[in-house]
Amino acid sequence: MADEPVFVAVVGFGYWGPNLVRNFARNPRARVTWICDLDPGRRRAAERDFPQARASASVDDMLRDAQVELVVIATPISTHFDLARRALEAGKHVLVEKPLTAEVAQAEALVDLARRVDRRLFVDHTYLFTPEVRYLRDLVARGDLGQLLYFDGVRINLGLFQTDHDVVWDLAPHDLSILLALAGRPPRSVVCVGSSHTASGLTDVAMLHLDFGDQLTANVHVNWLSPVKVRHVIVAGTRRMVLYNDLEATEKVRLYDRGIEVTDADAQRRAAVGYRLGDVLIPHIPAREALAVEVEEVVACLRDGATPTSPGELGVEVVRVLEALGRSLERRGERIDLD
Repeated sequence: MADEPVFVAVVGFGYWGPNLVRNFARNPRARVTWICDLDPGRRRAAERDFPQARASASVDDMLRDAQVELVVIATPISTHFDLARRALEAGKHVLVEKPLTAEVAQAEALVDLARRVDRRLFVDHTYLFTPEVRYLRDLVARGDLGQLLYFDGVRINLGLFQTDHDVVWDLAPHDLSILLALAGRPPRSVVCVGSSHTASGLTDVAMLHLDFGDQLTANVHVNWLSPVKVRHVIVAGTRRMVLYNDLEATEKVRLYDRGIEVTDADAQRRAAVGYRLGDVLIPHIPAREALAVEVEEVVACLRDGATPTSPGELGVEVVRVLEALGRSLERRGERIDLD
């Protein structure tokens, strides 16, 4: 069994689906046998680019194929729950594009179903598989940053405007998955403010604030209306701080030995702040496509019993935070507690 390839079906061949198909097709331990899409033009493109796979409009026909072991879902968020449920009930393992579902109750139901039918449920939080985020997680795990103080993320660009979800549900899952992985716990409260500038009424500019307790806070700016594309994250700890700029061709990560030292200054117990200005380290992090790493891990989970980086349970937590952010947005920035 361990030597047999994982036979894969991909549902959705629009924006992200072709990237998933390409990486599964290149993996020597996987075989893409089905590509499902309702659009005839996309099916023709799938037949042209991946002739080894059967292009079809019928998910039902694909699910009846006993050879298919893993179903990969890259369709609009509103369809995730039904497609993933049907695939699990058909005895397939499932990988779902982020976010897992449109509601936390749906996400929890999928995790429960996967347990009952003894199938694996994965969520495509792609940034968790980048070499840079893995480096950040190692730094935190080793304590090299000290106690985490804050996370500052900016994820902005001009478009792509979505039609069935707002900018928070579109872009924030990337930073939320990174945050949850680094913090090792969910936030205790969230605040979200934003605005819409189109007739759709969907929020296209938003500011997110998350409080994790123990002095750790996070701020994330997501935006579809920026004239420039920015993808950077600052993670600050009591010992060191890190800048991760995903748009740099090389040297994406810089590790700063900088911070402050607080001491009691005088009899009135006022705090004196000193500054520590140490070296800047640019670590060598070999480049790899995140999706290729993710595909390797998914196959290893199914064939070798590996532990997933992004299981369904993480998908539930991300959707839970997204729901809370949505409630805060509707209530004009009201603080929402996650108990």
